[in-house]
Amino acid sequence: MPATVEFPFDVTLAPLAAAAAEFKSATLACGIPTMTRNYNASTVSVDIAVGGGSGTESAEQKGAAHMISTAAFAGDFGGVDLVRNLERMGATFGSRSDKEQIVYTLKVSPTHAEDAIAAVMQDVIAHAPEPYVYQENKAFTQVHYDKFAGNHSAQLHELVHEAAFGEESGLGSSMFAANLNKLGMGAVEAYRAAHFVRSNLSVAASGMSQERLAEVVQRCAETIPEGAAAKPTTCAYTGGSAQKRADMDGNSVLGLAFPVPAGAAAKPYAVLQALLGSKMSASTFMYTFGGSTGGLMGVEACGSAASASADLAAAVSELKAIAAKCPEIEGAKNKVALDSFLALEGDATAHALLSAHSRGVDATSAGDVRSVTAAEVSAAATAALKATPA
Repeated sequence: MPATVEFPFDVTLAPLAAAAAEFKSATLACGIPTMTRNYNASTVSVDIAVGGGSGTESAEQKGAAHMISTAAFAGDFGGVDLVRNLERMGATFGSRSDKEQIVYTLKVSPTHAEDAIAAVMQDVIAHAPEPYVYQENKAFTQVHYDKFAGNHSAQLHELVHEAAFGEESGLGSSMFAANLNKLGMGAVEAYRAAHFVRSNLSVAASGMSQERLAEVVQRCAETIPEGAAAKPTTCAYTGGSAQKRADMDGNSVLGLAFPVPAGAAAKPYAVLQALLGSKMSASTFMYTFGGSTGGLMGVEACGSAASASADLAAAVSELKAIAAKCPEIEGAKNKVALDSFLALEGDATAHALLSAHSRGVDATSAGDVRSVTAAEVSAAATAALKATPA
């Protein structure tokens, strides 16, 4: 490319050579499982997960996992603000928590991948903040609580989990403290000490080799305490109802969910969800959990009480029709396969690798539903109708 007034540089641009993506996984000598998808990438994406999430909190620790997640941005790496240090590397940093894990996310150029991973593992994972950091971070955490309070769909999904597994269970209880100001910092520190240990970590990366990731994780693991891994949050599905009254300008948000089995047995349900989504105006959702719990498949409707109720009734009617005689499913199977492919090829690759690892399935075959038959989809619809809905 010759120099111009707008671009005064003489440069030669050459695309990266095409190469097939290589998937690898290994548990390192330090005990940390790692998963990689390596290809000629211009950006490396990394997810560093701490097992447990809100599902392993005690009553007095309720809200601790979320608090720790939001406090990640208050870190200090080598005397320099962590976020500022990562920005100097051209990296973006984020964190999230759910009922099963706390996850720290990175996007960075391949040149600085090891340095960025080391910064997060050494400062956020290995180094426990002083108690005042959590205290000072409460205002920022409260913003998340306020956003949740205004997100009626998110509240509905919390209620669906409560109805499915029970309010006192790990998956059924809320991720948030009933009163953030009453969450003691000692409880937060105790939760962190029990969960931020080597055997409770897993790391997934897209855009770098297994060897490169293993070297930096193994080196950083030396600064992380040893300890027992948190047990997977396994809960029995019970079904039932959970309701909350709130001012929604006259609208109602209703959800209906059914249990999904674990492992490969969930594949017909994935096709069933795609089939329902193609036939309804209401939105569908699916959750999958680690361990033997399985997951949830459901429908969400919003509008007047009458219209939302009619949407759920339509979903049940459609389930009955599929249970009686399943229609052609090739289109639904193609959608499941495409969604899985895009998850592995897009920005959420590291997340897809972690999710598959927590469920004990192979990421590359998780979306392979070619062998699923119409009879299996009908059987899934029948099983859903026989279960007590959430």
